[in-house]
Amino acid sequence: MKYLPLVCLLCWSVSVHGQLPTPDCRIAFDEVDPFDSLRTIGSETVSMGYLIPSRYELVDGPKLVEEAKAIMIYSENDSISGFFLNFVLPEYELEPITNGMNVKLLLADSTVIGLYDIPDEGYFDRSINMRVYQHTCPLPLDYFYKLAFIRVAAIRVEYQKRYHIVQLSEEQGAALQKAIQCVGLRSGLYPIEP
Repeated sequence: MKYLPLVCLLCWSVSVHGQLPTPDCRIAFDEVDPFDSLRTIGSETVSMGYLIPSRYELVDGPKLVEEAKAIMIYSENDSISGFFLNFVLPEYELEPITNGMNVKLLLADSTVIGLYDIPDEGYFDRSINMRVYQHTCPLPLDYFYKLAFIRVAAIRVEYQKRYHIVQLSEEQGAALQKAIQCVGLRSGLYPIEP
């Protein structure tokens, strides 16, 4: 009888950790820079949204491209580490980006997270005749854990004159969540509850 609390605690611990998903992970890269010992871990690319027509014409119509792609990155050095969520979006027009909370994530539980967007001038991709922008968002640790447990339903990128909303299907949201979990697992920061 005196071991009952210990047994209950052990059973509770097993049940809690049994509920945390440990995904079958595939990492695109996990490398250490030999010059400054910077370790970088990157997930595989996750396609998001729909197929959209590009401005590159083929015989049977415009070339179709993915509306957006995402990659999760973790970087660590001796004294500093951080997560970065990167989105790549092709745009039809020149879209200036300013500093600020320009990327918003709508989660499956209806909460909205605002992420700081590091500005990018974009580049012109001749294979699709469109300008491509990369939105690099530093991800605070509490947001990392939230995204590891709650699926992203939509992403809104706010430019100076308009905004672009990317709707994620259930499969795309699950793939993005898995990429976030996999990078966290490889970095040793997941599955730990916040």
